[in-house]
Formats: sequence, C-alpha cells, structure tokens
Amino acid sequence: MRVRFLRRWSAVVALVCPLAFPLALASWPALAAYPDHPIKVICTYVAGGGGDLMVRYYAKGLSDLTGQPVIVENRPGANGHVGNQAAMDAKPDGYTLLITGASAYVGNPLFMKSADYDPVTALKAVATLNELGLALAVNPKLDVHSVADLTRFIKEKNGRARYGAQTSSAMVAASLFLQKIGAEATQVNYKSAGDAAGDTTAGLIDFFFPDITLAMAQAAQGRLRLLASTPATPVSAAPSLLTMQQAGVPDFAYSVIWAAWFPKDTPDAIVNQMHGWLTEIVKRPETKKFLFGVGADQRISQSPEDMARIVKAEFENWKKIAEAAKIQKE
Repeated sequence: MRVRFLRRWSAVVALVCPLAFPLALASWPALAAYPDHPIKVICTYVAGGGGDLMVRYYAKGLSDLTGQPVIVENRPGANGHVGNQAAMDAKPDGYTLLITGASAYVGNPLFMKSADYDPVTALKAVATLNELGLALAVNPKLDVHSVADLTRFIKEKNGRARYGAQTSSAMVAASLFLQKIGAEATQVNYKSAGDAAGDTTAGLIDFFFPDITLAMAQAAQGRLRLLASTPATPVSAAPSLLTMQQAGVPDFAYSVIWAAWFPKDTPDAIVNQMHGWLTEIVKRPETKKFLFGVGADQRISQSPEDMARIVKAEFENWKKIAEAAKIQKE
C-alpha cells in the first residue's frame, strides 16, 4: 500500500510542478525588471506652484535612479482630494505614485464630507520625504510684535479676531494655537495662501499660518510680520525666527509632512524598492540644499511601515485637535 501511495504522490508532483514552476517564474521577471515603462506621479498642486516644484524635484531624482521617464500629472482641486482620489482609483502595479503634503490626505476626511476614506488604509505608505514648517503671520500694521502680543489681542477681541484658513494644515495650526492659549477667534476660509496673505496685509483678517516659504517672501516685502514658526525646532531657512514653544506656547509643535503613497494593493516588493529609491534621493546633500531653499527640511522614514505609523499618529493627533475645536465637516 505504501509503495502504491508513493507512486501516486510522485505522479501528482510530476504533473503539478511543471505547471506551477513557470507560474512562479512568470511573476519574478516582471518584478525584477521593475520599472520597465514610465511611472506617473500624481501632483495635487497646480502647475508652476511651490508644491508642483517640490513634486517635480523628486520625480526627476526618481527618473535618474530608475532610468525610466517619470511623468508628473497635476490633479489639483478640493484641497488635494481630486489627486488623492485619483491615486486611490489607480491600478496597484507600481506605476502610479502620489507625492503630496500629508495635511490634505490625512486631514480631508476630518473636514470634508466628500472625503469618505480612512487615511491609514486607503493608500499604501511608501516613504516620507521632508517636512515643511508654517509661520504665524500677522498684519504688519497691527501693534502686535510677539506671540504674547497676539494672544492679548485675540483675548481682548473676545472672539472677534479673524484668522485665515486656506488649507487643512493652516486650519489645524490655528485651532491648535487657539486651544493652547485658551481663546476663540473667527475663522475665514480661503482658496489659496495668496488670497489669505493679501487680506492679512489689507487688514481684513488679523493672522494666519502660511507655509514658511510664502511667509518669508511676503515678510521680506513688508507685507506680513512673522511672529514664530510652528515646528519643534527652528526652521533651517529661518533660524532666527522663534518657534512657537520658544515664543511661549507650551507643547506646540506642528509641521506638514511630505510623503509618497501607492494604491493600497501594490505589492510589498515594489513598495520596498520605491522606498529605497526615494530615501536615497532624500539623503542627498543636494536635496538638503534644495529643501533649504523652499523652507523645508529632510524627513527620513526607516521603512514603509515606519511611514505608516507616522501617518496613523498624524491622523490621531489631527482628530483630537478637530474634535476639541468642534470643527464640522463641510
């Protein structure tokens, strides 16, 4: 009986293995040759802007490393949701990559009814790239020269002080600031940081949180006065600008993390390969120099799993801030 069983089993193995082995091999060359055609990078920002410049820098580095064209596709709109959704709907084959600031991807589900997704699972984390600080900016005509001055001004206005909210990150930064100082103010929504900056200069709003690049440019022209930066440590491009903590706001630390995502079912081997390429780009001295020029700093993740943990922590932090501020979805 045992001899007969072994003969039958040998026959099954002899039949199955020739069929299975080519299937296993078939998937390996595709992965080993990745990428074998152009990669598309979705950019959630308008062409020619600061966000577009950032995405194109990484796309160029990726093209140099892979030997394949990397095509940037601008998909702006709805605070980044249009581009984010395009990435979620893309084929998970490693040829569509989303590079964007995490603020819109993580924050949109908290602020937008149309963004009905879980940012922890809707896309597959690949790598962090850099972090971009914001600045607390005020109307230069106000008699406000420090965060302490602004705090007194806001409290004296008793809810009538007005601040701009041009992005999810600006809204969260302002909400966190108001929570920390125990005050209320009136939120005014804007479609762009340029619009918010113009109204701050004109005196239509009192303060807002622009990205550090725009803030420095406007301050140099005398259109804004900068009181502090939002990261935990001074921004390399503006080392003399106090952080919010140094300016007297305890436990205030906030930055916009830039990162890359794939569609959620992209194979792990491709995700790991892309993480390696992007991390190599981030570590370059020329990248540090480039980021310095746009007011950003390098942010290196140790693995895709490390980035996933960062995204989850960001979402939980934003959720707490939004709930405490009683921000309603629109």
